[in-house]
Amino acid sequence: MKLLKLLAGAAIALPLVLGTAHAQNSDPLKTLVIAVPSDAVGLEPGANRAEPVGSEVILNVFDTLVAWTSPDFAELEGRLAESWTVSDDGTVFDFTLREGVMFHDGTAFDAEAVKFSLERTKEINPYVEATFGLISEIAVVSPTEVSITLSEPYPAFLSILAQPQSAIVSPTAVEAEGEGFATKPVGTGPFKFNSYQADTSIVLDANPDYFRGAPQLERIIYRVIPDASTRRLELENGGVDIVQQQGQLAAIAAEDVAALQSNPDVAILEAPSQIIRQLEFNNNNPDSPVADIKVRQAIVHAIDYDGLLQGVFGGTAERVYGPLTTNSWAFNPAIQENAPTYDPDLARSLLAEAGVDPASLDFTLYSFQGPLWGAVATFVQANLADIGINVTIAQTEFPAYRALQTAGEFDLALDGRQPWYNDPDAHITIGYLSSLADTAMTFRMPEDAELDTLITQAQQEVDLETRKQLYFEIQEKIAAKVPGAYLFSPKLIVFTRANVKGLVINSAPPLNEYWGVSKG
Repeated sequence: MKLLKLLAGAAIALPLVLGTAHAQNSDPLKTLVIAVPSDAVGLEPGANRAEPVGSEVILNVFDTLVAWTSPDFAELEGRLAESWTVSDDGTVFDFTLREGVMFHDGTAFDAEAVKFSLERTKEINPYVEATFGLISEIAVVSPTEVSITLSEPYPAFLSILAQPQSAIVSPTAVEAEGEGFATKPVGTGPFKFNSYQADTSIVLDANPDYFRGAPQLERIIYRVIPDASTRRLELENGGVDIVQQQGQLAAIAAEDVAALQSNPDVAILEAPSQIIRQLEFNNNNPDSPVADIKVRQAIVHAIDYDGLLQGVFGGTAERVYGPLTTNSWAFNPAIQENAPTYDPDLARSLLAEAGVDPASLDFTLYSFQGPLWGAVATFVQANLADIGINVTIAQTEFPAYRALQTAGEFDLALDGRQPWYNDPDAHITIGYLSSLADTAMTFRMPEDAELDTLITQAQQEVDLETRKQLYFEIQEKIAAKVPGAYLFSPKLIVFTRANVKGLVINSAPPLNEYWGVSKG
């Protein structure tokens, strides 16, 4: 099947680089300055590949047909779609669209714009081929009705339609700007694109005619500040209002939390994520020592999970017990009840039962580069040393790391997945379907017809409760195989000035919307 083949506050100090016009025209209490660690990539839906800064800009400049409902983000609500129905077989999605919505260029939003936008993303963006490739037809029924037909059932498709790549663009602006649309995006969202200066800033202005009501802010300024200590200093001094979470997902936030939690001018927002970081075994190499399940069990019992969370992360991460995080709607509580515990004595006994002398085990532990991964690798290395296993750490650049993982040239590897749509499919299918073992950074699962069938059934099952029970069973079968040691899920942490109000953190994807945000 196509999908299975391809899934692999206070006054602000405006920077001079923004120009005197922005500084003179901006009311400090109506302007939100956001510090981000890197320049935006993919400022418009058609080219977006889930890069965080560009993706967040999209969700504030554009609208999608549906979106996750704040503050719990557990149910979908209509945005440009007023309502929708799904056929009994899960392949036809019929949408009734909102009337009277206008793009920022003054042209009208309608069903033709939906068809144009989704077909354009499908054509030009290979990143979404696995999901958009399921679209067999987009039919304009009337100016306010559109029907999308899939080649096979995919219940998570509504989640896909809430993602930045599914946002609706102005066909008139695309045709007028051509390639220039990438830096002059036009949507229907609460903020209009004003300007972009590479590696420096992005400026958005409020859309007073937004169909949900005008934003309380008049302007958003994204400032690119690569250095974490500079971002923190700017926040403390009032030069920025928000330090974005994207800077925390590849670093340990405990130092920043400790430094800022006693500052009355700063607020710290935390939310659980659906990100999973794990120690993966090569589950598809019969010649590897970890082919023996008792060796795998020994390793997972050798890891001090609570010590990792407190000693390395200082409470800025939560434990992951299995293939899904505890805040997933499909999480099986039995997985937490039966999760491995830190027990070095049991680990040594399991090695003895396997007839393995720990001194004979000499692993290379591969990981991504950076201080976060280095700290985690060092912690795991010390835990395994305690039971007599020698581990050498190899922090590796991403292209080489991905190549060795997909080729199966490893025994142990630190890895993770950051889901960009709110569905268990985002973790389960690509991580554990055996046919995808060598197509991406996965657990390299060996062929298991029963498990593979369950994963495919869950991916395509239309009834939500039936899907949930299938995922319960899948999690239990995966956990029994001990494909890795599930380590932690970093919390989503956003630092703001204390007068920033109304910001709610979304867990999947971890992108913020600012329509309801204000400064007091």
